[in-house]
Amino acid sequence: MLDEQEAVQRMQDFIALNLYDNISLIDLAEVSLFSPWYSYRLFKKWTNHTPSSYVRKLRLAKSALKRLCCLIRLEDMAA
Repeated sequence: MLDEQEAVQRMQDFIALNLYDNISLIDLAEVSLFSPWYSYRLFKKWTNHTPSSYVRKLRLAKSALKRLCCLIRLEDMAA
């Protein structure tokens, strides 16, 4: 069980470091030290997201945060 959690954490860390690169299931399998099929299953089990939906949500969240920061800076300049 701990091995599974550590594998998922390694995959999440890899995704965070390579967020804007093309991340394949093979990449995640290499990081997790499990097969691509099992890596996918583990990721889904522990995060309730497929790897691709997790990447998409993380990219959208970062993009929204960047836009929010830009809006705040523009409001500061206008004040």
